Amino acid sequence: MNANQLDLQHDDELRFTAYQGSEGLERLAPDWTQLARSLPAARFMHFPEWYRAYLHSLASDPSRVWFLAAYRGIELAAVFPLHFQSLSIAGLQPRVFGTIEHDEMQLSDFVFEPNSQNEQLLHHLTDWLRSQRLIRWDELRLRKVPADSLIGQAFRERLPVATLALCHDGSSYFDTRGNYEQATRAMSGSFRRNLRRLTRRAEQSAPLRFQSYRRPDELFAAFDKLVQIESSGWKGDGGTAIGSRPQMHAFYRALVQQFGARDACVINVLWHGEQAVAGQFCLHIGRTISILKVGFHEAHAGIAPGNLLLERTLKHACEDPRVDFVSLVNQPPWSHNFKPNTVGVWSYCAPNWNLQGWLLHLGLLGKRAWVAISSQRSPRSLSATREPPAAAASADGKIADCGFNLDIQSDVLGDSPIRCK
Repeated sequence: MNANQLDLQHDDELRFTAYQGSEGLERLAPDWTQLARSLPAARFMHFPEWYRAYLHSLASDPSRVWFLAAYRGIELAAVFPLHFQSLSIAGLQPRVFGTIEHDEMQLSDFVFEPNSQNEQLLHHLTDWLRSQRLIRWDELRLRKVPADSLIGQAFRERLPVATLALCHDGSSYFDTRGNYEQATRAMSGSFRRNLRRLTRRAEQSAPLRFQSYRRPDELFAAFDKLVQIESSGWKGDGGTAIGSRPQMHAFYRALVQQFGARDACVINVLWHGEQAVAGQFCLHIGRTISILKVGFHEAHAGIAPGNLLLERTLKHACEDPRVDFVSLVNQPPWSHNFKPNTVGVWSYCAPNWNLQGWLLHLGLLGKRAWVAISSQRSPRSLSATREPPAAAASADGKIADCGFNLDIQSDVLGDSPIRCK
């Protein structure tokens, strides 16, 4: 299929249209932007700029990316960014259709208003995908989905039949609606004292200064400084730094250009005298600042500049009435001493009603059963980031967030209860 737009189905309530690749995104972008701006808790992955940056830098084949749109009448009701993934499993090459799989695309979600009219939207989407014949697929695989996302909320209302849900990771955040002490109330006293000690050590040789850059005329210079900082450390030596990978550099530079133009890109830098010693790449959407990338100068590792920068970022956010949350996006190990809140991150897998779809899905179920049996026999213990609330599910497939991070936390099969391990 080479058309960048396909009208796929009309019915009394919803009409689905598929937009393909970069050209399809641009056709959809004006209405998509308007819809995203109406969301009460919008994040970076809800806006077309996020996917435009990906398509123009990281995507090996933009034509494999599709943006399904649902309309009610002439009004755009939802956008579902999806990507055909290349997999080879036991001699099979299944057509996996799902959220974009790339390390830099750190969280996933769909775009629709969280209202009663859309409670069954993802159930309808899955039913429609299974019934149409123009887009051929074997498994719908939605990964890196936060429990508090729009996808997560919709699936708590109703899981499509035969959907397997796996809670396997976490996304850390701080509530900055109060003061700094409230935002870090779980932090230990010893770690607070250590931060003060590191500050005193640093200021014996030069003053520390926190600087937040967000004006378009200063962002690119700040971005270049962040790239320089990150390249000085182990990421530069290992070839994983932004400056070491041209495609990654193009992606983040595109984010600066796209989100900076709408006052939504922020780069925080910690200065030690005249030396920039740590930096953060952030996107400020709605009332949440999301920290996508961090780096520190290896030569200044003795003062833990990354920790000192996060401390100042949190204090700055608590004083900023425009910010309610600071998200770390994933669960970076270096942040654990700050004791952030954590929300579960899920994967959802639903088979198509065809032979290859069922073979793939049965293989996944078998793997989960083997992991469950192995974990019961193994003496190793799995540790949680915080105490989990009681898990619950009803017969119609509603699911509850486990709220903590284990290697393998939960399996949910559509229309069956949760099994928390």
